[in-house]
Amino acid sequence: MWQNRLIKIKEKFLTTGVFLWSNVVFIAILYVYVTRALIIRLLRLRVLGFVPRLIHLEILVKILDKVTKSIDFDVKNQVSRGYLVELAFRNMKSKKNRTVVTIGGVALGVGAIVFLVSMGYGLERMVISKVARLDELKMADVSSGKAASLTMNDEIIKRIKGLDGVAEVIPMVSMVSKVRYNNSVLDVMTYGVDERYLKAVNAKFLNGEPFKNKNGDIMSMVPIEYSGEGEVAGIEQEVVWVQKGEKVEDGVIRFNVAEGKKVLVYEDCDTDSTAAGEVIRSEGGYIGEEVWGEVYGEADSAVVGKDVYQEVTYSKWVRTKAPLWKVDDKGVAIPYLDGVGKQKWTIGCIKSEDLIIEAQSMEEFNADNLDEYIFGLENKILGETISSASASRTASTSAELVAVEASSSAVLFETIVATDSAGVEWVELRKIGEDKNKLMEIEYTTEPVAEAYVTTGLLKMLGLASSEAAGKKFMVSYIIPDGLVEGKSGRMQSVEREYKIMGVVEDDGNNFYYFHLTDTKSLGAKSYSQLKVTVVDKAKLAEVRKAIETIGFKTTSTVDTVAGIERIFGTLRLILGLLGTIALAVASLGMFNTMTVSLLERTREVGVMKSMGMLSKEVRELFLAESMIMGMGGGTLGVLFGFMMGWTLSITLSAVSVLKGQGVINISYVPWFFVAFIMFISFMVGMVTGWYPSKRARMISALNALRYE
Repeated sequence: MWQNRLIKIKEKFLTTGVFLWSNVVFIAILYVYVTRALIIRLLRLRVLGFVPRLIHLEILVKILDKVTKSIDFDVKNQVSRGYLVELAFRNMKSKKNRTVVTIGGVALGVGAIVFLVSMGYGLERMVISKVARLDELKMADVSSGKAASLTMNDEIIKRIKGLDGVAEVIPMVSMVSKVRYNNSVLDVMTYGVDERYLKAVNAKFLNGEPFKNKNGDIMSMVPIEYSGEGEVAGIEQEVVWVQKGEKVEDGVIRFNVAEGKKVLVYEDCDTDSTAAGEVIRSEGGYIGEEVWGEVYGEADSAVVGKDVYQEVTYSKWVRTKAPLWKVDDKGVAIPYLDGVGKQKWTIGCIKSEDLIIEAQSMEEFNADNLDEYIFGLENKILGETISSASASRTASTSAELVAVEASSSAVLFETIVATDSAGVEWVELRKIGEDKNKLMEIEYTTEPVAEAYVTTGLLKMLGLASSEAAGKKFMVSYIIPDGLVEGKSGRMQSVEREYKIMGVVEDDGNNFYYFHLTDTKSLGAKSYSQLKVTVVDKAKLAEVRKAIETIGFKTTSTVDTVAGIERIFGTLRLILGLLGTIALAVASLGMFNTMTVSLLERTREVGVMKSMGMLSKEVRELFLAESMIMGMGGGTLGVLFGFMMGWTLSITLSAVSVLKGQGVINISYVPWFFVAFIMFISFMVGMVTGWYPSKRARMISALNALRYE
């Protein structure tokens, strides 16, 4: 049973295969026949004279004859496909007007589809060309996104560059700057970049000098591998000989806790000691001193301590006096209160790796160590209290010291309690008398390049012409984002420096300027605002972006914009194609009517052909040949017609655009796969419209056909 089914399935496959191959052969023979007929017409034209013979077109005719014989298979007792095609053309010539109108209708329908859809493709290409260049489809921008705790530094660059498919990683630092020019001050967005970044964004320079890297390569900031005593992977470390509890440097430091972090305070500089509580970030920061304590494996430390006698390694700790906090069941930090309801303060140690060191050995504190600082502050407070209350000079000194201890937190900091829009209560500690709007001033550690490449939009704001901008100077101070400069936090501003305009970038819509990325290094920057990643092949971009997002960063790319544009224009092309299909449907009905009328008119002719020995199958193929000739002919002419309409429209719009000072506009584009699709549709239209008339012609008996009036 199953063997019979297999035989039937095999027969169906063979029948289908023969049918498809016979149609492919028919289409090939059809185009060869038409090409051959056109060449023969050229050879017969007297207007061209000897030109066709000069290029030996008669040789091409012979070649086409051989091609036809090679692809047209001969079946015993049956006429060849080539003969059927020639006979179909003769029958169509006998009704020339009807044939022209029918093929013209199909050509108009197909042309309408090609023209409308080609406009969709052309507009899409034009918009995408304005939005993105070809190389931008191999780029992605990397930013922190929601992962604010992650820092884009040289280690991250090294890690991303190690991903498969990554060609280059280009850093960029963005900052707001205060620009002072001609007694006016502007807040301007600025971008610290290197030469590679400007090439990646295809910045167009109008005047001045091109951007060239200066003060070395920015990638020199990547740590050097170090091997030897005290090695930590990928970090070059300095080993110093110390003793436990010894200060790292004389003087005291200002430090703070990273945003959103909570760090433990230990009674001693040892993780085995008791944890007194936790410390959170304070707007005013804290005062402490760095000491050597138990090693806790700070992998990114540049300096480690070692005991020369005991061969013991130490890590940096910070000893400080700070208010304590504790975490409730909901994970919210609340003040750690003592027995009288006041926030508890303690002197303890914090791991240095958990802190942001803002300033070291600051002379303003006028103290060699933490105890001296606290003692001096308490004496100052005590002295002020006594001088302001001379009537109480006989009071107990011990009582005054107790009062100082109890009020030291109030002297050092004031507590600001606020509730945000979400109803969450925030507590901020700030030094008394500290101006919240005051910016910490940052000095340049090395001489900056101090060169600016400004946009034409910024020049308009400054009142400068593009041709005269090069060489002009203005004063600049940068507002440095929190966390950009290692070891410093809070509101910071660089000292004012004079910058020289070196070049003008074409961009009327934006007000900013580029400066050298090495200037941010001069300010102590160790991190970046954004990275631009390029891949070797755009097919690798999605994979690379996924790997970067797995690390915790956010990626964006022009590819996303292009994909959105393609979706919009895909819908537009579908709508335009449906509109054109209406015209093709009307033309198909006209073609079906032509074939049906032709059958009725040639019924007696069908009877004569059958009585002369033509098989019913051959009669059916003859009518199918005529319908497919009209379908394929209409499709071919329709593609040419649609292309010419699109080309004419593009030429017209380009002429208007050029007269108005704009570039050439190409609003029409016909991809090759769409042409192949249209030709397939034309073939199917010919098959469908000719199927019913050819079937009826096959079913008519020769005797009845001869009797037909």
